[in-house]
Amino acid sequence: MIDKTAGLERKHPPVATGGREEIRNPLRFFVWLTETYGDVVQYRSSVEPAYLVNHPDYVQHVLQTNGQNYNKNTYLNKYIVESLTGQGLLTSENPLWREQRRLIQPAFHRRSLPAFAGLMTDATCRTIDRLRATPPGETVDIAREMMRLTLDIVTSALFGYDITGRADEVGTAMDTMVSIGKPRHRKVKEAIDLVDGIVYEIIDERRAHPERQRDDLLTMLLNARYDDGTAMPDKLVRDEVMTLLIAGHETTANTLGWTWYLLAQYPEVVARLEAEVDTLRGAAPAIADFPRLVYTDRVIQEAMRLYPSAWSISRRALADDEIGGYHIPAGSIVAMSPYTTHRHPAFWPDPERFDPDRFTPERVAARPRFAYFPFGGGARQCIGNYFAQMESLIIIPTIVQHFRLQPRWTEPIEGHALVTLRARGGVPVALEKRL
Repeated sequence: MIDKTAGLERKHPPVATGGREEIRNPLRFFVWLTETYGDVVQYRSSVEPAYLVNHPDYVQHVLQTNGQNYNKNTYLNKYIVESLTGQGLLTSENPLWREQRRLIQPAFHRRSLPAFAGLMTDATCRTIDRLRATPPGETVDIAREMMRLTLDIVTSALFGYDITGRADEVGTAMDTMVSIGKPRHRKVKEAIDLVDGIVYEIIDERRAHPERQRDDLLTMLLNARYDDGTAMPDKLVRDEVMTLLIAGHETTANTLGWTWYLLAQYPEVVARLEAEVDTLRGAAPAIADFPRLVYTDRVIQEAMRLYPSAWSISRRALADDEIGGYHIPAGSIVAMSPYTTHRHPAFWPDPERFDPDRFTPERVAARPRFAYFPFGGGARQCIGNYFAQMESLIIIPTIVQHFRLQPRWTEPIEGHALVTLRARGGVPVALEKRL
C-alpha cells in the first residue's frame, strides 16, 4: 500500500488479517505472520497496532543502527515486566538506565565473572547429589530441577547465604510471578510482597551492619556511588535485585531445560558431547577448561537458537522511521522475535533440526550478525549474557559426567510463551547414571 503525505510517497507493509486460530498461541501466531506476510507485517496486538520485523538487517536497524529512535515503553515492558522489576535495567530509560548500567556493569564484566564459578559448581554438585538419590526409573522434571539450580546460583551470587533458608519460598514466588504474568492477579501481588519483604529485610540488615557485608552482588549495589557521591536508593537496589532474580535464573533455567529436551532426542549429539566432556576426566569444568568445550558451547547456542528464552522483544518508535522500505509511524510498536528470526529459512537451512555445527566459526561468519540474537543486541543487550554462558558451560558438562537423560514424554513438548519461553508441562526424563 502506498499513500502520499506532504508530497512524499510512503509505502506501508501488509496488514495481517485472519489467523484467529494462531493468535491464541503467540509462538504460532508469530510464525504464521512471517510465513504468510514476510519480513515486515502490521498486526494488531492485544492493545494497539504493531509491526513485526523478522529480517536480521531490520532487527539490527531497530536494536543497534537506529536504536536511539526506539525505547522500551511498550505494553510488555511497562505493564508486565516493570510491575515485577520496577525501574531495573530491563525497563528503565535514560538517563536512569545509563547511570544504573554504569554502576552495575563492572560486576558482569568478563574479568569479574571467575568469582562466581565456584558457587556455580557447588550448586550444581548439590543438584547432582539430589538427583543421584532419585530411585531408578523414576521420572524427573529436569526443567523444574534447572529452575531450582539456577535460583540456588543467583541467590548465592546476590545474597551470599542470607536467603538459603527461604529459597523454596522465593522459588515458588518467582514461579508465580512469571507463570501468571498478570500484575493485578492476587497471587502475583502476594508473591511480589513476599520477595520484597525478604529483599528489604536483607538491605536493612546490611545497611545497619556494614561490617557484615559479604562479597556478593548486593554488597556491590549497596556500595555503588553516583557521580555526586550518593548511594543508590533502597528502592532502586530492590528493583535491580528483582531484575537479577528474575532474569538471572528464569532465562538460564529455560535454556538448560530446552537443552536437555533436545539432547534426549539426538543420541548422536550426546555421543559427541560426552566424548568432549570425558576429556575432563571427571573433574568439574573450570574456566580454564572452557576453550576445550567447543562442542558443548555449540550445543548451548543451538538450543538457544531453537528455544530462545526471550522469545519476543519490543520497542516503541520515537519518530517516523523506514524499515525494509516501509514507513513506520512515530509511536508505533515494533516487535522482533528471536524465535522466528532464528528459524528464517534464508539463514537457517532445515531450521527445525537440532544441529550444533551451525555454530562453527565459518558458518557463524557467513550469517548476518542479527540472524541470532538470544540476548538482544545493541546498547540494551542483556548485561548478564556472559554470566549465563558461564553458568551453562559449568552445568551442562557436570551433569553429563553423571547422567544420561532418557525422554519420558509421549508427544512433542510445546513452548509456553509467557514473559519467557518455558516448556509447557516441563521436561520429564528418566536419569541413567554414568558414574
